[in-house]
Amino acid sequence: MRRWLRITLAIIVTLSATACVPPVAGSVGISVDAEGHPVAVLAWCDGATPEDVTVSHEEPSSGTSGSETLSSPSNLPSSTPSTLWVRDAKFHAPDLDGQSASVRLDAPADGWTVEPGPLVLKPGIIYEVSGGKGRGNSRVNTSSVSFTLEDVAKLKPGQVFVQSLDETSSTIEWVDTTISQAEFDREGQDPDPCQ
Repeated sequence: MRRWLRITLAIIVTLSATACVPPVAGSVGISVDAEGHPVAVLAWCDGATPEDVTVSHEEPSSGTSGSETLSSPSNLPSSTPSTLWVRDAKFHAPDLDGQSASVRLDAPADGWTVEPGPLVLKPGIIYEVSGGKGRGNSRVNTSSVSFTLEDVAKLKPGQVFVQSLDETSSTIEWVDTTISQAEFDREGQDPDPCQ
C-alpha cells in the first residue's frame, strides 16, 4: 500500500507544477520528543505559516473506523476504487512565529487543538500527515509524509522521518528517509521551491 501512497505523492508533485492542486510551500515530517512521543514537525516558506495539520489513512470502503471520510487528502481519486481516505485527526495551530513548529500527535499542547481528539496510532496502519493554510483556491499546503507506528518507534529525538524524491532513479520514486531536524528545517524553508 505504501507504493500507492508514493504514486499519489508523485501525482501531487506533478499536478502542483501545473497548478491543478494547491501550491506546496513547506514540509511536514514525523519525529519524536525526548520521551519518545510522536510529533509532526513543520517548516515553511515566508508567508505560508500553516493553520492546520491533518492525519488520515486509507482503508477499504466496506467499513470505516475513523471520524470522517475523505475522497483523498489531495482531492485526487483514491488509489483504488475500493478504498477511501479516513481523517483520524485535524490539529488547529495557534498563531505561529518563525518558520518551524511541531505538534505532539497524542497530546497536543502550547495552543494546538485537535478534533475529534488526540491521535491513537495503531500498528500496521499507514498514516499520512499534511499541513496547510487557507481554503479552496487560496489553499497553500506543506508536503506530506506517510508513516507507520513502526517507523515512529525507530526514531530518536532530533531525527525527522520524511519521503524524498530519488533523483538517481529513471522513474519518479519516493523513498523513506531519516534526516536531522536542522536539515529538515533548511529544506522546508528553502526559497527555491517556494511558490
